[in-house]
Formats: sequence, structure tokens, C-alpha cells
Amino acid sequence: MPNERDWEVAKDICEKLEVFYSVTKLFSGTTYPTANEYFPMLCELKMELNEWIVSPNELIKLMASKMLEKFNGYWSVVNGIMCIAAILDPRYKMKIMEYYYQQVYGRIRGSEEIEKIKKIFFDLLAEYGSENSDEEASCSQPPSSMEIVSHDFVQNRLRKFDSFVSNTTNKRNKKSESVVEEFDTYIKEGVLKRSEIFDILGWWNHNGLKYPTLQRLARDILAIPVTTVASESAFSTSGRLLSPHRSRLHPRTLEALMCAQSWLWSELKGSSSMPEDATIQNILEDYDDHEEEESGSMELAD
Repeated sequence: MPNERDWEVAKDICEKLEVFYSVTKLFSGTTYPTANEYFPMLCELKMELNEWIVSPNELIKLMASKMLEKFNGYWSVVNGIMCIAAILDPRYKMKIMEYYYQQVYGRIRGSEEIEKIKKIFFDLLAEYGSENSDEEASCSQPPSSMEIVSHDFVQNRLRKFDSFVSNTTNKRNKKSESVVEEFDTYIKEGVLKRSEIFDILGWWNHNGLKYPTLQRLARDILAIPVTTVASESAFSTSGRLLSPHRSRLHPRTLEALMCAQSWLWSELKGSSSMPEDATIQNILEDYDDHEEEESGSMELAD
């Protein structure tokens, strides 16, 4: 039977591992967090491990030393790109690094690590900024209704204006300088008030005209999945739906089953993203209508 000392050690270990449970729950949940949420959580884990390594409890110290050894190897691989993802969060920007790196590395080394991340960031900005600006605008911004209905005559006239702006801008600034200015403007504006309910993708979608290069960078960086749980879960679910004895399902039927399962679980957990007017019956009716349209098209073709 465990004695009083054993219970104290178990309680101490459970309290220490609580932060790991919270982070795992956040990353492995059905909310599908974007990459900007990764860096703060990882820093919290590293700070906890740094405290455990000096614990008077030998068991915790031994456990922490083994965990920290693996963690440091992982940290050295993902630290840079995840820092950039956090900087692209307007609630954090450079302040998140200044806050955590001083605690993790100390004041002097923390400043050195921040400079390394800045160099990586500027290299990425230079690479993204070197691409064609016209291509960038067409990819990041959908055409407005005014652009669709405007006359060719006006468009041809305004192309001369576009050429004038491009030429005068290139004379005053190089492309790399304008990208740096864009970054400086983004940083100098300060951070937004931190809120747990914040749509970072929507924010970048609305601020693309102001920060075109940063928006393109954010579009790629924030899309990095924090965890592979979602994709692994999808393959596991399809494996349960498709079996050697049930292998003739139509692709749309399989998709409907997987979506319905995801919506039902999300609804039970209070995080449903399914439209209010969407029900299983509506889905089936839409599917039947689609099948009728396809069969009608095939009959006409024949």
C-alpha cells in the first residue's frame, strides 16, 4: 500500500503535469487552433520544465531532466517558424517574444534569440516581397463588384495611373525597403487587446490591403497544423466507415456521414459550426436532388 510519502509525491507530480494536460487538450481538441497559438503554450511548457529541473524532489528532477532533453531537441526545430506565427498575431506581435524570451533565456541571450528570429522573419518577407505584386494582389483580394462592372475604357486609362505609381514608387524605394516599412508599420501600431475569442484569419483577410506581403506570409504560416490529430482522426473515421464488407459507399455518402458525425459531436460539445438551418434531413434531400440532376443530365446526354 502507498504510504503518506508516496501520496505526496503523486500529488506533486499530478500538479506538475497539469500544464501538459491543458496544452494537450488545447492542441488536440476539435477547435483546430491556428499556428499562432503554439508559441505561447510551448514557452509555458519550457518555463515549467526549467523550474522542475531545480526541484528539491529528486524524482521530479530526474523526470524533468529527461523531458527537457527531448523538449530542447524539438524546440530547436520548430522554435523559429512558430515564433513568426505568434508575431503575425496582432494581439502578440514582438511583445510575446520580449515577454517569454527574457524568462526562458535571460535578458542578454533573450535579446540575441530575438535578433535571430527577426533575421528569419526578414528573410521570409524578402522572399515573399520579391514575387510579382500584381499576382499578389489578385491572389489575396477577390474582385469587387465595381471591378466586374467597370468599362474597359476606364480600366485602360487607369492602367497608366498604375504604371505611374509603380515607377515613382520604385524610384524612391526598393521592394525590400517597402516590405521592411510594412513590417515596421505593423509593429508600431501596437498590439490589440487580448481576447480569447479572436478570428485571426478574418483579421488578416480585412487588413490585406494595408499589409499585402504580411498577409500572404500569414496565409501560409497560420495554415501550418499544430497537431496531426485532425488528419489522423479523419483517416481513422473513414477506416471505421469503410470496411471489407462495406466498401461500395458513394463518395458523397461517405462525406455526408463523416460531416454529420463531426457536426453531432461538435453540437454535443457546444462548439458546433453547422448552419442553423442544416439538418440531417436537409442534407439527405440535397443529396437526392443532386443525384436526380446527375441522372437527368446523363439521360439528356444519351
